[in-house]
Amino acid sequence: MEKTRAPLRERLWPRRTTAEAESGATTTGETPTRTVVVERRPRRLQRRRKHNPVSAMVMAAGWAAALILALGMLLTWGDANPGNTIVDATLDAGRWLATPFHDAFTRPNPEHQLYLNWGIAAVVYYAMARVVSWLIRF
Repeated sequence: MEKTRAPLRERLWPRRTTAEAESGATTTGETPTRTVVVERRPRRLQRRRKHNPVSAMVMAAGWAAALILALGMLLTWGDANPGNTIVDATLDAGRWLATPFHDAFTRPNPEHQLYLNWGIAAVVYYAMARVVSWLIRF
């Protein structure tokens, strides 16, 4: 008993017979035209889009630093209890991350000064992570 195989997919155009293929003639009697298929290369930026593991870790570290600083600003804005262990650890990590930007701008209100300096630190950490990650990808 013979099994007949179903085609995997439907053809979009009819298959040429061997006589047509050898002569180059078509069924309508037209002269054959030569089709040149040019292989499209991916765009320059699309080739570099994938991250290698080191580049991904650098980006993750930049995101983590920016998120810790943003969370610290949010906790300060919400008047969170600094006696809480999680709040204290987050604010300590934020203070350590923002050390290079300590008193970059001084304001009479200490909360506004914290928002400004920590916000700048978060943007700088994220931007530096993007640049270093981009450089490592090559």
